[in-house]
Amino acid sequence: MKRLAYLKDISPWLKLTLLVGLILLFTLLAALLGLLIGKFYFGLDLMTLASFLENPETAEAVIFIKWYQLINQIGFFVAPVLIYCFYVSDSTRDYLKLSQRPSALAMLIPMLLVYTGLPFLNYVGALNQEMQLPEALTGIENWMKDRELQAQQLTHTFLQADHMGALLFNLLVVAIVPAIGEEVLFRGVVLKIFQEMTKNIHVAVIISAVLFSALHLQFYGFLPRMLLGILLGYLFVITQNMWVPILVHFVNNASSVVIFYLHEHDHINVSMEEFGSTVNPVYIIGSFLISMWLIQILYQKERGSIGA
Repeated sequence: MKRLAYLKDISPWLKLTLLVGLILLFTLLAALLGLLIGKFYFGLDLMTLASFLENPETAEAVIFIKWYQLINQIGFFVAPVLIYCFYVSDSTRDYLKLSQRPSALAMLIPMLLVYTGLPFLNYVGALNQEMQLPEALTGIENWMKDRELQAQQLTHTFLQADHMGALLFNLLVVAIVPAIGEEVLFRGVVLKIFQEMTKNIHVAVIISAVLFSALHLQFYGFLPRMLLGILLGYLFVITQNMWVPILVHFVNNASSVVIFYLHEHDHINVSMEEFGSTVNPVYIIGSFLISMWLIQILYQKERGSIGA
């Protein structure tokens, strides 16, 4: 027996307002919960814990920000989506397209796309990093560069792992929870809301991808992350199965975590940033064409419709 969806028929604008309100509420609650847990677990005052978030110099600080990040991901992505779906749908699993297991092909091709698309995405990322603002906006540009440098330093600190247990925890925080949380939010809810608003699936995919990239606040990686968001959106539209973009998101993030670990421990020579990068135009163009060919195969096999 399905439950009664009290807000199923409200306008898409009200649905968006509801979603944003839930995100703000649970983000605040998660932030407070994370600090309180840190206070009682580490026995430190809130100001010290807040300083850990800005500059995690000690092993204790790194452990704290990992747990804090995990709690905040659940608060920002998972909890708001579950509450939202409870009120706008009579079945959360059906609404988010989580009920059916994808076909073997629908899992294999998207996983291949993670790697076939790397040369092209990394090339776009290199172009993005060369972005320069007008001279009048030098102050903003310097702030953006400082933010990017801080994000890179924090990422490297965050991904440090001295043993297998730490690596597995990094996979949980960086790959598993974000893959599920970000996909159910952006592809499962945001994309649907904007499809209702615009009556155009392509516009909805692009808007959800732009918001997905903007959320990360990394300006010099905006374009490749937006393209990744577009890919995830169309994979969801083609397969009508949320497990597909979740799988792609997980493989993408988990690959970075594992490559960073292997490089840090001198098992491989290539770094996380260099993996899949090339300046050879043949490889870059080939990366794009092969990826589009794989998407076309998936589309034909799934017999999906991406028409407006």
